[in-house]
Amino acid sequence: MTAIATPDVLETVGRFEHGQIVLDSPPTLPEGTELHIRITVRQPKKPRKLSQEFFDLTAGQFPELERLPQGEYEVREPLE
Repeated sequence: MTAIATPDVLETVGRFEHGQIVLDSPPTLPEGTELHIRITVRQPKKPRKLSQEFFDLTAGQFPELERLPQGEYEVREPLE
């Protein structure tokens, strides 16, 4: 076994599809390159659900909005 003082680290993201690991950006390596592979599995984050109490406490709490007058339409020179 040969020790390497500063190994190259290649990182990419992938997913598990149809029984195979599919890499988003597969590295280009010379034929016969020896690899040490570590797979870190990350579970997808579940969407956070808001309770009904949140909506009951916040609905209608913002004051009524009023749209101010928009002024006159700007007349511009035609583009050529």
